[in-house]
Amino acid sequence: MTGANRLLVGVGWPLVALAAYFAARRAGVRPGVVLREHRRIDVAFLGAAALLAFVMPLTREISWAVAVVLIAWYAYYLFRIGRCSETDEEELIGVPARLAQLPTRRRRMTTVLVFAAAAAVVLACAEPFATSLVDAGASLGIDRFLLVQWLAPLASEAPELIVAVVFAWRLRGDDGLGALLSSKVNQWTLLIACLPLAYAAGGGSWSLPLVERQVDEVMLTAAQTVLAVVLLLDLRFLPWKAGLLFGLFVVQFVLPGENARLLLGYVYLTLALALLTRHWRELAPTARALGGRIEGDQH
Repeated sequence: MTGANRLLVGVGWPLVALAAYFAARRAGVRPGVVLREHRRIDVAFLGAAALLAFVMPLTREISWAVAVVLIAWYAYYLFRIGRCSETDEEELIGVPARLAQLPTRRRRMTTVLVFAAAAAVVLACAEPFATSLVDAGASLGIDRFLLVQWLAPLASEAPELIVAVVFAWRLRGDDGLGALLSSKVNQWTLLIACLPLAYAAGGGSWSLPLVERQVDEVMLTAAQTVLAVVLLLDLRFLPWKAGLLFGLFVVQFVLPGENARLLLGYVYLTLALALLTRHWRELAPTARALGGRIEGDQH
């Protein structure tokens, strides 16, 4: 969970910005990813979830209460996204275009079957993959925590990252970063909420306890999320912002000690506070996006 979230923001977002930069240079337009106004919904919900996430390292557990709140928060997020006044008519290609051409009933049945088939594949492969990953780490003398934290999410996030980069390369940086932003909301709410439920289903208690290293990892991931939210308050993801997130992501591997992770978390929060003083006027419209309507595209 911590590896997937930090990989998404520290590598995925900068990759989209990099692709968008070269695409803009190729097309002779100004570089930088500018998000449409309705993306404030994603930013606002992610910001609230990021603040709530600090409860976990403070209590040293992911409690059932936090899980319930996060599930409810994600459900409300889906409701807000569904009620968003700005809608896009996408030009469908490939498999989506074929599905769209089907009669309504057949299209819905096909969609359900595709989801069911995907779920069956995941259920069949997840446990053998995880077990093999741990066994491989033990036989090669590699820290299994690091192996699970980075190799597993790298495999799972790769298809999504590729799609987002392709969007950016086609001068659709808003769609590329928007896809990863929505994924980040999903992972920082629903994914976290499922962990204590899975732990209880496996025979544990209803609260998932965190050991010292996990406390530091969750705190660092929450701090990175706060900085990411502050950087997107003005709905502009410029190259220097991408460089900042990627640079801080790399630092954690240069200084891998536990004290270094804690210090890096404070660096994220300090930078977020400093940058917030420049964008504090954006807080009000972002907060209103939690419950109000987003009218039109102002960018």
